[in-house]
Amino acid sequence: MNELEITKERYLKVAQKFGFTRRELELGFLKVSGFSNRRIAYMFGISEQTVKNHFTHIYEKAWVPGRNEFRNLFAEAE
Repeated sequence: MNELEITKERYLKVAQKFGFTRRELELGFLKVSGFSNRRIAYMFGISEQTVKNHFTHIYEKAWVPGRNEFRNLFAEAE
């Protein structure tokens, strides 16, 4: 799935302009790294619905409709 490796440095460089909270930054990086909502929920000890709610806010702040477009923001950064 990771045809292009997105480094944490690249991710943070692009993500800083969206005004994400600390938690949103963490979740967003896991998403662009290829983790599923279920796995992210397990890692943070929260429900899968809470993860979905976070991603609704993340996608709104980044002005993208979904995960593929969100990932493309960071793949096209350089």
